[in-house]
Amino acid sequence: MQGPRSGEILRQILKTPPHQPSAEELKWFRFTIGRIADRPVVVSRTGYTGELGFEIWCHPSSDEALWDAVFAAGGPLGLKPLGLAALDMVRIEAGLVFAGYDFSDETDPFEAGIGFTIPRESADPYVGQAATERRRASPQKTFVGLDVAGNEAVSHGDCIHVGRARVGVVTSAMRSPVLGKSIALARLDASLAEIGTAVEIGKLDGQQKRIGATVTRFPHYDPEKGRVRADWAAAGPAG
Repeated sequence: MQGPRSGEILRQILKTPPHQPSAEELKWFRFTIGRIADRPVVVSRTGYTGELGFEIWCHPSSDEALWDAVFAAGGPLGLKPLGLAALDMVRIEAGLVFAGYDFSDETDPFEAGIGFTIPRESADPYVGQAATERRRASPQKTFVGLDVAGNEAVSHGDCIHVGRARVGVVTSAMRSPVLGKSIALARLDASLAEIGTAVEIGKLDGQQKRIGATVTRFPHYDPEKGRVRADWAAAGPAG
């Protein structure tokens, strides 16, 4: 359940015991245990959209009751179902990478844009730590956002060029209705990752047709993550 009013909906339907965080007390990336429609649930303040949001986990036998309760409370506030195509659109806007698509087990964390998951210091040495630190210090590729010129479709796997040299690859792309332009996520040569750098996305064989693009701040939408971190409960109960 995602969006700026998701907290208002959750507040109406989630009941938690005194020793568990309430909906208002639930912090980003934390979870609580309670009941919705008298069914046991685990609720986490997480999501894949770049918005304030929550994920609700239940036993399969409770899914219909849970769905009905969420939509009974959310319908008057404009809640609507969201499909996977729409989910893919908002996660690209928010710069949320997709395993097996934006990166794989052949991509190191720094080239995949998830280097923040690797601590700089570890009390216990681990296998590969020295190699990991070398890659952190001298990345060959880096994950960036691209603003794409025009409205032509750009796709996963399209090559990125500067002149005849191939310098990167598009991992995800879309036309963003919120931002009013085409955007992409890409893995690019680290020497070209400065914001404002002009590159070209190759189509056909990568040489016969090019689409202009510019390296931009990443993620494209709400780069400071202010929406997912929002103190929504401070606004008081829904009107």
